[in-house]
Amino acid sequence: MSCVLSGRSWLERRESQSMRFWGPSRRSFRWGAWHRVAGGLLSASYPLGLKRLRSRRNRGVVGMRAKPAVESEYDVVVIGSGLAGLTCAGVLAAAGKRVCVLESHYVPGGAAHTFRARAKGIEGDFCFDSGPSLYGGLSGERTSSPLKHVYQILGEEPKWIQYDRWNAFIPEGEANAAIGYEEFVTKLLPRFGGPNAQEQWQRLMQNIVPMADAICNGPPPAFVREDVGAAVTLARYLPKLKAIPGGPQKLSEPFSKFLEDAGVTDPFIKNWMDMFAFLLQGLPCYGAPTSMMAYMMGDLYKKNTCLDFPKGGNEALVGALVRGIEKHPGCKVILKAHVDEVIVEGGRAAGVRYNSTSGGSSIRAREAVVSNADWQVTQKLLKGAPELEEYFSQWTKYPLLKSFIHLHLGFRGDGLPPSHCAEFPAQWGVFNDWSDLEAPRNAVLVSCPSMLDSDLAPPGHHVVHAYTPATEPWEDWAPVDPKSEEYKKKKREARDFLYAAVGKQVPNLEDRVVIELVGTPLTHRRFLRKPSGAYGLRVTAPEMLPGHKTPLEGFHMCGDSTAPGIGVPAVVMSGHICANNLLSIPEHWQVLDRIKDWRTELEATQHEASRGEPCCQDEQSAHRKHSLQHLEKKVLQNCLRLRNLLPSLQTVLQAVLQEEVREDDCPQE
Repeated sequence: MSCVLSGRSWLERRESQSMRFWGPSRRSFRWGAWHRVAGGLLSASYPLGLKRLRSRRNRGVVGMRAKPAVESEYDVVVIGSGLAGLTCAGVLAAAGKRVCVLESHYVPGGAAHTFRARAKGIEGDFCFDSGPSLYGGLSGERTSSPLKHVYQILGEEPKWIQYDRWNAFIPEGEANAAIGYEEFVTKLLPRFGGPNAQEQWQRLMQNIVPMADAICNGPPPAFVREDVGAAVTLARYLPKLKAIPGGPQKLSEPFSKFLEDAGVTDPFIKNWMDMFAFLLQGLPCYGAPTSMMAYMMGDLYKKNTCLDFPKGGNEALVGALVRGIEKHPGCKVILKAHVDEVIVEGGRAAGVRYNSTSGGSSIRAREAVVSNADWQVTQKLLKGAPELEEYFSQWTKYPLLKSFIHLHLGFRGDGLPPSHCAEFPAQWGVFNDWSDLEAPRNAVLVSCPSMLDSDLAPPGHHVVHAYTPATEPWEDWAPVDPKSEEYKKKKREARDFLYAAVGKQVPNLEDRVVIELVGTPLTHRRFLRKPSGAYGLRVTAPEMLPGHKTPLEGFHMCGDSTAPGIGVPAVVMSGHICANNLLSIPEHWQVLDRIKDWRTELEATQHEASRGEPCCQDEQSAHRKHSLQHLEKKVLQNCLRLRNLLPSLQTVLQAVLQEEVREDDCPQE
């Protein structure tokens, strides 16, 4: 069975725009702290489509199936339609570049794609999201989310469904609470925390809020580019620069050190923070950067916070990105186009060859080729650039994270609430043991998106996706023949384990199921082209993945093999930074014009959960004095930053003006 996307007519090529070009420098420029910032709550898993479906229209996205064609030419060719590749292509298309995205799969989206299945005797599709399921910071008109900023640049966006809670089955019991400060403090801490948990939580929030404010309300990651032009794009956000308590180096430190410095020793609080760090990046607090956790806590505990879900599932989320590319004349996303090789001519990337097993085609790239593929896959595409072997060796120092097992179910909803509610949240997690979150089959994440969007399942039914968040050892599956009885036995064991996690909230599950799909690390490798079926690279703070430029002229990389790493916000940032590197400063500036300014209101550190007890007069006076001193310090630091930036700005602007003069001296054609 196969799921085939619909083709649609292509727009005519856009007339060339007349914009003077001041080319970006190829010199590498690292902005490690901003590479680390996470842009919104995300799921920890990048699962996959499991079974091919009968040919049927996938209504939520657009795209064209590949067919043999004569050689064509684009400004930029992007290999892979993961969120990073689509972000990169979308930003470039919005800036006026002619872009082509080549996707090997029959659906776009990479790890975030959607597939459909049907059950015998039941009318309608069961729509299964293969990957991320938890999103936040996207439904608001003005937010700090990198993905929201991309949608604003593209002028395309899915509709968002807001909801308020997430459930967790932890060793201490069921932790069902609304997202945000209120119920965590009033319900979970009194029940699961120790005698000093309230005091330690307040102290943690007092320490984290200034840092979260500096990140959530600071310059957007969209300003980052890896050359001296970053001084110009950062300059437009100088008013948003805030002091980082303890200095910018604190951002890249492990969050476990931040907890230690804040005096947090309560086991429940530490385990809760480990859980969120693990969901965000596949590692507990000892490996998670403080910047990511500060952003996450700012997003989770801001005023009027909520979770968001795209109506139509990830198919709609990806579809908006594809529309943002294809609405520009001459820009395409081509499906079932497997890239075999990057064409290298004259010491630069000049295009790609694809679908060699079915006649073959090639596409030329005037300016650049961008790979959104895994670094090992990318290396194999560069047969004509042996000089890059040393460059790719820098990835070998990072071990791989583990893989996944997946369960996609369609089941009858008899007797269950028809939609998300306090008694039946649409998302939940199961954590059997706090001592080692990375242990195999210890944690399971479950999403029932049809509780949020009933159109994702036939009437009276629901869909669910359960998976282990990068804890399944590849070596347990690698030597097993997928056609063997041993493989079938291992799948049944995996299936039973995941059924138990879904059954924590869905009663009589076995009797309800009408369709069942089980995925293993081998499935994960097959559909996502991830070596060893891995989630990504295991990068512990303060380590940093390589950037997006390469020594080969005209060849760039984005995705979870590059900074900032794995997770939805991280790969979106990666694709955006990669696109910025290919834009001139005026083009980049115009792209930034489309991002709406925002202000995230964080919860006050002294919450009414503390019963609103007023501080004594001495404490109030000391607090006001501290606030004034902090404000004076921030003003002074921003003045010093501006003074230090002026020489760089002057140099860049002089170069721009000189380029303008040279162009004006040239005779008109």
